[in-house]
Amino acid sequence: MDKAMQDRIAEAAKKFANGATLKEVRGITNDELEAVYSLGFGYYNTGKYEDAQKIFEFLVLFDHLNTKYWFALGAVQQARKDYQKAIASYGYSSFLDLENPKPQYHAAECYIALGDKANAASAIVALEQYCPTNSEAGRQYRAKAAELRKTIIGEEAFAV
Repeated sequence: MDKAMQDRIAEAAKKFANGATLKEVRGITNDELEAVYSLGFGYYNTGKYEDAQKIFEFLVLFDHLNTKYWFALGAVQQARKDYQKAIASYGYSSFLDLENPKPQYHAAECYIALGDKANAASAIVALEQYCPTNSEAGRQYRAKAAELRKTIIGEEAFAV
């Protein structure tokens, strides 16, 4: 390996150690990633889930701190009935934006699809705990979460 390559690797390692994303290390702009996201979103909306998943996997690789990209990956995994992976992707999305109710809600759906009522209940409780009550989205997702509760037999799943 030549000196120039060693220097580039050392510089990239230093940037990563300081919290940089691969997007930043490679000099990719947000606009460029948003163009890629639009392509993936188009694939998703037309039912080309395998293609969409590849796009969203690319996006989370290059910008692992973008909640929207993680959520999109979770959505396509859920559409493909890969519920365990969807739950993980929604978890990352939620971790990056705890007040966003969407990932928690859809994780609960995935848990229900897996027959895991206890974890579905936990996701709903998390949504209700962290979701703001002063926004339209918050109110909508709280109402949706209340409907999900009805699909889970036995309120004991919600005991805290």
